[in-house]
Amino acid sequence: MRLTTRCKDLLRLLRTARWLSTGQVRRRFFAHATVSAARRRLRRLAAAGYVSKHQENRMWEAVFTLGREGRHVLETETDGGKPVALERRPPKQLEHLAGINDIRIVAELSGQLSYFFAAWELPGLGWKHPIVPDAIFRMADRTFAVEYDRGGEGLRYFVGVKIACYRCGLPGFPLAAVLVVVDRGTRLEALAREIADDCDQFVFTTIDAIRDRGMLAPIWRRVLGGAAGALIGTCSPEMSCRGNTVI
Repeated sequence: MRLTTRCKDLLRLLRTARWLSTGQVRRRFFAHATVSAARRRLRRLAAAGYVSKHQENRMWEAVFTLGREGRHVLETETDGGKPVALERRPPKQLEHLAGINDIRIVAELSGQLSYFFAAWELPGLGWKHPIVPDAIFRMADRTFAVEYDRGGEGLRYFVGVKIACYRCGLPGFPLAAVLVVVDRGTRLEALAREIADDCDQFVFTTIDAIRDRGMLAPIWRRVLGGAAGALIGTCSPEMSCRGNTVI
């Protein structure tokens, strides 16, 4: 099987994203093709060992990770012999990982992304801060931290521990804003009410809004009941333009 440039880009993304669903692969690499076209390519890649497929049952969407042949391609052709780890099974919190990767994909498709690192990548980059965000990315001269909240943590812990850390700041790593992304509107309202941001440090939206409208759309709110605005217009670059000494 001949690997196209798109195939190799998919392998590189799987190395960092760990697991991607059929829908995520389609949104990132087959935006102008049918789902069937994406599935056919994934079937061929899986049959040749470039990716590995996991599907809990026929009612669930399949997810894919890097396969042995894919690892060989990355180690010999693209990464200069650097070892690449393989995943055996999806993590228990697959929905959380999938949400972070949804944000990654939309950020990549914005055309303005400088870098994106998920929580599982940060330790390898020397991250030393007391809190590990779900993701860090830089876009349009602004650096953002992401907290993707699916309601698994109580409000008291989320606000008292995580939000408190961000309010203290990350020494040497200035942020334009902390993006709080939730899976439903009621959770957004509860968090926005509890955080009660008066320093323009936090902005809120839902994961569905990001998937459906994109990272740069006017979907971000600073206060409960406030008007939604675009991310770049809502967040000033003044904090993040001072430099980045960690990544």
